[in-house]
Amino acid sequence: MFKNSVVSYPSRGAYGNNKYRGNCTGHIVADYVRTYMPEGNGLLADPSIGGGTSSDVAREMGIRFKGTDLHRGFNLLTDDFSSFLGEKADLVWWHPPYWNMITYSGEQWGEENPWDLSRLRLPDFVEALQLATMNIHDACRPGGYYGILMGNLRRDGEYYNLSSLVERIAPAKLVDEIIKTQHNCLSDARKYNSKIVRIAHEKLLVFRRDDKGALYMVALVNRRAQNMVRTTWKAAIRRVLQGRQMSLQELYTAMKPFAVTTQNNHWQAKVRQVVQDERYFTRVDKGVYRLAA
Repeated sequence: MFKNSVVSYPSRGAYGNNKYRGNCTGHIVADYVRTYMPEGNGLLADPSIGGGTSSDVAREMGIRFKGTDLHRGFNLLTDDFSSFLGEKADLVWWHPPYWNMITYSGEQWGEENPWDLSRLRLPDFVEALQLATMNIHDACRPGGYYGILMGNLRRDGEYYNLSSLVERIAPAKLVDEIIKTQHNCLSDARKYNSKIVRIAHEKLLVFRRDDKGALYMVALVNRRAQNMVRTTWKAAIRRVLQGRQMSLQELYTAMKPFAVTTQNNHWQAKVRQVVQDERYFTRVDKGVYRLAA
């Protein structure tokens, strides 16, 4: 089981089809099961079994398992995963494509499939990722866990933090983040002309479902995320006052670029309200303010 938040498995083990690109080591699946599966006859489920790693782990550990994949006819974007299972899962494992890092349908298996996440444009991939995660959430029993193993990638000089995207959109409470170091990557043998930090990790994000459904939870998570990352009026005004004092007219001018993003038609009144907080602001003259010492 996981002893800390960083794991390394130099040997992938005899799990799944080692010729199936993107097939992760079964050791992390086994540790995931040992850490989060409740005692008893629990069910491990996987909607994207790929090369069969999760099913091999379940067989070796002697636990109940139900899994499927797009190449087996199950579409996580159109089919209800809970109905496929016929019961709620205690534990769900999902190892989705890292966007278009590896193309699956038409290359790893079968013909090109329009529902294949690895063939979608980025905006469509993001929406599909959220839809798939909601489907997984609702297939998990309240109190159960689902883990999503996701890596990041570079494309044309841009860094895409897909693991943070998963954390942002998943409709449940994040309980653990396991950083998995990567070994024997194709990029290890490549030489780059520019200075580049090679991506040598993936993240297993573990979520616990409560008794709420995905539609309720995703709305709640979105509100929480917006509140966490939204720049507050107080922080913005404190920034423009760092190292200086300003009149209200000067504050209005400095705050206008921020104010136009807030859709607040009475933003000047908001500025006047905020600077009345004596914990952070000091009035040095009529209509003139600086940061509190």
